Amino acid sequence: MSLLGGNDLKEQQKINDLELKINREKQKLNKKLTRQKILLGAFMVELLETGKVEGLTQYTADNLEDFLTRPGDKELMSDLIGNLKKSVFE
Repeated sequence: MSLLGGNDLKEQQKINDLELKINREKQKLNKKLTRQKILLGAFMVELLETGKVEGLTQYTADNLEDFLTRPGDKELMSDLIGNLKKSVFE
């Protein structure tokens, strides 16, 4: 038995347990935020498809591409942006 540091292992285990709890809570929060974004996106798609908000389609068509910063995101959304622009002129 060591005279010094006998409780170090217990204290380190407590720290590890707390870090694990923190990480779990961060994951829960991230999942919650992701779900909120998905639901908001679905709501916006519904508005765009139904045309319930005057000018929303035009605004989205005009600004979505500039909002996107990653080339992969721009490529992913290019068809949608094209369809929005077509629907504005119909």
